[in-house]
Amino acid sequence: MHYKNFKTVLYCVTGWVNHVTEEQLRKEAEFFQKYVGVDKIYLEAFRDEFSKQEQLDLIKRVMKDYGIEVSGGITTVCPDQNESDKKRQRLFNTMCYCNEPMRELTKKVSEYTAANFDEFIIDDFFFTQCMCEDCVREKGERTWEEFRLAKMMEVSRDLIIGPAKKVNPKVRIIIKYPNWRESYQETGYNPGQQREIFDAIYTGTETRHGALQDQHLPRYLSYSLMRYMESVAPGRNGGGWFDPYDCDRIDTYLEQAYLTAFSKPKEMMMFCWPSLAGDKRATPLGFMYERLDAILSKVGEPVGLKVYIPFNSQGEDHVEDYLGMAGVPMEPVCEFPSEAGKVLLTAAALKDSEIVKKLTDFVGGGGHAIVTSGFMIGALAKFPEIRQLTSVSYNERVLTVDEFQSPSAIGFGKEYVGSKAAITFPLLEHRNNATWSIMNAGHGEYHESILCYDTYGKGRLTTLVLPDMPSRIYDLPATVLTSIRKELSVSDLWIDASAGVSLFTYDNKTFGLYAYTWDGCKPVEFTIYIKGEHKVLKRIQDSENPLPWKSFPLPVKSIHPLDFRTKEMVSEFHVRMTPGEFDFFEIDG
Repeated sequence: MHYKNFKTVLYCVTGWVNHVTEEQLRKEAEFFQKYVGVDKIYLEAFRDEFSKQEQLDLIKRVMKDYGIEVSGGITTVCPDQNESDKKRQRLFNTMCYCNEPMRELTKKVSEYTAANFDEFIIDDFFFTQCMCEDCVREKGERTWEEFRLAKMMEVSRDLIIGPAKKVNPKVRIIIKYPNWRESYQETGYNPGQQREIFDAIYTGTETRHGALQDQHLPRYLSYSLMRYMESVAPGRNGGGWFDPYDCDRIDTYLEQAYLTAFSKPKEMMMFCWPSLAGDKRATPLGFMYERLDAILSKVGEPVGLKVYIPFNSQGEDHVEDYLGMAGVPMEPVCEFPSEAGKVLLTAAALKDSEIVKKLTDFVGGGGHAIVTSGFMIGALAKFPEIRQLTSVSYNERVLTVDEFQSPSAIGFGKEYVGSKAAITFPLLEHRNNATWSIMNAGHGEYHESILCYDTYGKGRLTTLVLPDMPSRIYDLPATVLTSIRKELSVSDLWIDASAGVSLFTYDNKTFGLYAYTWDGCKPVEFTIYIKGEHKVLKRIQDSENPLPWKSFPLPVKSIHPLDFRTKEMVSEFHVRMTPGEFDFFEIDG
């Protein structure tokens, strides 16, 4: 391995496999080994067409000369198999698994791949959205979600795994899950059950440019989805997979690599060989991988606020990632984290029919639960028993806000700030002194709480009201975001900054910061607050010869009481960062 903490891998698509010459292959391999350092490739056996046996053999032989490990890959897409297939409107040429010729082709693809490799990965076109007459007939009275979840389990078992293991009993089969987690159930991706039959999983971490795309994925997803998938199959999440497409600048591409690495993956998958060979986006990767590798040798296991996202759920899509982009460390999980001290529930958690019972038991037993406005609105409509925990109500009104009253970052008192433009929230009301407001927002004479809490049993239920459009979270004033960060913190540290800086926390008193590249390149200055008395923060050096300023520890700015109600102390550090850079620290004591 070129790096201590992860393998670097490339995916090679069939169209390239079938046409690359040995001379071109060696030239491109030299490029990758010079600038990146490649440990392994996934060599595709099928995508619309089969890879030729002689080409697979050629590439395997050449990779051996470079010490590069070779596994297989397949992408389950194909052109029409006969004239009747033209009636099947298949997105991206994905298979119709109610079509016998396509089912037979899928089986042959799996057998061919298993005959050539002891391990292969399935690219994230392993889904179905076909609604042809055959699919409608087989679906019957079931919903499309029910039909497709069952259908893709049958396809996984009978057309992929079974045939492959009959040909090669020792073959290891990996299913890659795409970046669109909120839509899995609508297309048949079924990690809750597929994790039981596949040998491993893999995670799509490509976020690209967040604006002007139908996926609208916050870049923090490159980190958070890796953590979620680790909860799906602990120890069997093979790595993160990102690509260079729709990346308007090199930093946009590299950010995918950084955030994937911060999650501590086993492999860093770059898609794909022909797209990156000779491309300027690839040239900084080796340098940055060395820096990331040095950091990962020092940090522990990632920790963050547990966010419960049940299987087959959808609601407030990726709101945890928008909060992650605003500096809240997140740890999404697929099972309710009853042993955690603090948990965040978004509207996605409403998929769990027992969620209010779990919430009641959790809070009653001493836990601190934070629920978003989307969760609360849905729960009030779907689970009336939620009213036993709070006086919060919703009457389908909106709150248009340009003024905020938030707690002071440290100490006692309030701060009054305005936003640059009006922001719309759902209006959640509460009964004064039955529920207590932490932070209010509004305009003129009318304000309502956007952060409030109830006590129940031994614990606490906090309601966090979020803007109707989740990206407007980025427009909230820094002091407002800091109040949210402080309430959601699980690691006794938080930052006081505008959105666009992510905080990554680990279980060995280490943490990292990343400042995102937006349309400008102005450095950002902000404050880190850490509970306790700490005189310095030691920087984790990311190379043998770090930049001069990275050789020095960060001195404390001040140490003072957290607020007037407690003797607990807090240490304050000042940070200045350039967008596109990351910085990691160790906390003393």
